[in-house]
Amino acid sequence: MKRVGFIHEKDDVKFLILYCMTFLDEPVTMANLADMTMCDSAFGYFEFADAAAELVKSGHIHEEQRGDDFYYELTFKGRATAEVFQKELPTPVREAARRSAARVVRALRRDASIRTSVVTRKDGTKAARMAFMDDDVPVFGFELMVLDEEQGKLFTRNFRDHAEEIYKEIVSVLLADYDEPDEFDRTVEAKKTAGRDGAQDE
Repeated sequence: MKRVGFIHEKDDVKFLILYCMTFLDEPVTMANLADMTMCDSAFGYFEFADAAAELVKSGHIHEEQRGDDFYYELTFKGRATAEVFQKELPTPVREAARRSAARVVRALRRDASIRTSVVTRKDGTKAARMAFMDDDVPVFGFELMVLDEEQGKLFTRNFRDHAEEIYKEIVSVLLADYDEPDEFDRTVEAKKTAGRDGAQDE
C-alpha cells in the first residue's frame, strides 16, 4: 500500500531530519529524533533510521555514547546544510516539523526538570528522593522511606509520570483550612440548630 505524504526520496528524509534538529539546543536520543522527524506519513522508521545513519557517517550529525545510550546533535556542516536546503521541504512538512519539534522539546525540558533516585540511608533503610526543579532550584521535593528497591522505583516512576498532579494535590492539602468543620460536623450542627428552633416554636 502506497503511503500518503510529501517525503518520498531519501535526500528529502535527510533534509527533514536536519531541519528538525535545528530546533534543538541539546543532544537527543535516536528515539527523540524519530519522534520529531516522523511527522510525514510517506516514510517509515526504517527509512528514517537509514537516512540518520548516513548523516552520522557523512558528518552532518555527531553521535556520542553516554553510558548505555547514544545521543545525537547537529554539526556545523549539518546546520549549514539544513539552512541551505530547508526550502526544499514542502511548507506543510516544515510546519508539521516545527510543531513536532516544539512538542518533543517541551517533553525533554519537563523530563530534565524532574530528579528522582532510590538511595540507601546510613541506617540501611531505603528511600525514594523526588524533586521538581526550576533550573537548579527545587520547586518542591521530598524523601519517602520505601520497603525495597522495587517499591522505590515504583514511587519514582509514578512521580516522574505525574509530578504536576502530585504537586497540585500537595499544595491543596497544605492550603486546606483544617479548622473548618467537615461534612459530619456540619450535619450535627444543622440538627442541633433545627432542634433548638423546634423547641422555641413550641
